[in-house]
Amino acid sequence: MRTTGLLLAMAVAMAGCYEGGARVADADDAEGPSSDGAPADDPGEDEGEDDADSGSPGHHGEGDADTPAGRRVRRMTAAQFHTSLVTVTGQAWPLFDEYAGAMGQADFAEITEEGREISVTFDKFVHDAAMYSCDAAITADLAGASPATVLRWVDVSERETDKIRRNLDYLILRALGQEMKDEDVRVDPWMNLLTSLPEQGEQGDALMQERWTAVCVGLVTHPDFVTY
Repeated sequence: MRTTGLLLAMAVAMAGCYEGGARVADADDAEGPSSDGAPADDPGEDEGEDDADSGSPGHHGEGDADTPAGRRVRRMTAAQFHTSLVTVTGQAWPLFDEYAGAMGQADFAEITEEGREISVTFDKFVHDAAMYSCDAAITADLAGASPATVLRWVDVSERETDKIRRNLDYLILRALGQEMKDEDVRVDPWMNLLTSLPEQGEQGDALMQERWTAVCVGLVTHPDFVTY
C-alpha cells in the first residue's frame, strides 16, 4: 500500500523558512556630538548643567528602554489556525477541541493568555490537523460532496500541465494569498511534485490523489499560512 510520507516530507521541505522583523538602527547610526563637544541637537548647552551629555546609554533618547522594537512575525492563535484551516479546506479537524490547549489556547482558568510561540507541540498538531483536513477535502471533492474546494479545476485523472498549474495557482492564492505569475520560480517545486514521473510504477490516479494531498498539507503548514 502506497503511503504519503515521502510526498508530505517533500511538500513540507518546499514550504521553506521565514525570517522577519525590521532592522533596528545601531547606536553608531545615530548623529554624534558636534565638534565643540555639545550634543548635535542642542548646540551651546553649558557643560555644567545637570542634563549635560554624560555619554551614558539612554541620554537624549539613545537606547531608551521604551524604544519600540521592530515588527516581529507572530504565529496564529490555535483558534485562528483552525478557522483558517476550515476556510481553506472546508473541513474541520475533529480533535481540535481536545488539543486546542496544547496548541496554546487559553482556558481562562489556569491559562489566561493565548500562546503565540512556535513550538514542537504546536507544529505537530498543525501537521496532524492539516493531514486530516486536506485528505477529507480531496475525498469530498472526488465524491462530489463538496463544492470543489481543493480540486477546483482538475480531478486526479488530469495530467495536462496547464490545467494542473491552474489548480495549483488557485490553491496558492487560496491558502497564502499570493498570486503567482507565469514565470514565478516559486511554483516550480510544487509543479515538480505534481508532474514528475515516479521511479517505479505508473502515475496513476491514486498517486495523483496523494500528491494533491501533499500539496494541500504543504500549503496549510507553510510559514506564510500560520504566521502574520
